[in-house]
Amino acid sequence: MATIHSPALHLDLKRRIMRRVYGVWFWKSVAPLLAVEAVLVVGVAAGVFTHISVRQILLNALQASDGATAFVQFFIDNFFVKSIQSQLLVAVWAVLLAFFVRDARHALRRRSADLADFLALAAAGNRRVERSV
Repeated sequence: MATIHSPALHLDLKRRIMRRVYGVWFWKSVAPLLAVEAVLVVGVAAGVFTHISVRQILLNALQASDGATAFVQFFIDNFFVKSIQSQLLVAVWAVLLAFFVRDARHALRRRSADLADFLALAAAGNRRVERSV
C-alpha cells in the first residue's frame, strides 16, 4: 500500500506537478508564438499558391528534367526568371517556415530535455530515499 512517504507516490506527484507546470508555461509563452507563426506561414503560402501556379511548374519540371539534379536546376532557374514579387513571396514564406520549424523544434526539444532532467533527478531522489529507509 502506498503511504505518503512512498517513493513511487512521491515520483508520481512530482510528474503530475511538472506536467502541469510545463503545460502552463507552454500555453502562456510558446503556444501563442507558434500560433502566430503558423497563421503567417499558411497566409503567405496561400498568397504564394494564388500568385504562382505550383501545379503548372511541377508539370513543366517533370517534362523538362531527366533526373533529380535537372529537376532542382529547373526550379532554381524558374525562381530567378520570375518577377520580384514572386521571389519575395517565396523568400518570405521560406523564412517564416524556417522560423516556425525552429521554434517548434526548440519547444519540443526543451520539453524532452526538461523531462529527461526531471526523470534523472527523480531517479537520484529515489535512490537517496531508498538508502535512508
